[in-house]
Amino acid sequence: MKKPLLIFATQGEAAPIRTARSDLDIRICGVGLVETAVSVAEIIAQQRPSQVVLCGIAGAYNKSLAIGEVVCVSEERTHSLPALYRKSYSATLALPLKAVVSNSVMSVGEAADGAEIENMEGAALFALCAKYNIPCAQIRAISNYVDDAREQWDIATALKELTATINRLF
Repeated sequence: MKKPLLIFATQGEAAPIRTARSDLDIRICGVGLVETAVSVAEIIAQQRPSQVVLCGIAGAYNKSLAIGEVVCVSEERTHSLPALYRKSYSATLALPLKAVVSNSVMSVGEAADGAEIENMEGAALFALCAKYNIPCAQIRAISNYVDDAREQWDIATALKELTATINRLF
């Protein structure tokens, strides 16, 4: 697979792969749907990437996913919106990872409603890539369970596994 543009919400999430791989094009979009939409729109306007992969950590709704497990998001939903306005977006770039459904949320711990994970950026990226016909995917490493207190999150393990997966895929 050719090397896609990799987008991370934070510098901290991107740091391990930046250290390991100077050959990858890595950008930071910021945390949340609004920051992601603004940043990715600017990236698309300036660069017009041929493929985009959003990478980062996520919370799992139940323990069927292990801490550190890396998954790809097949469907991303705007779960935080009232039901009348919710939308769903699909990945358009296939990756050889376990596929899950994700809710893009405005705060951690919202109801699963059939999703396996939650994050705060995915729907914005998928929507923009759909609008501009750019193949996209999303890779997430599980750092916590949604009901875990922040101090219980294992971000180090999640980032270690995320970095290993990115190295393997690209």
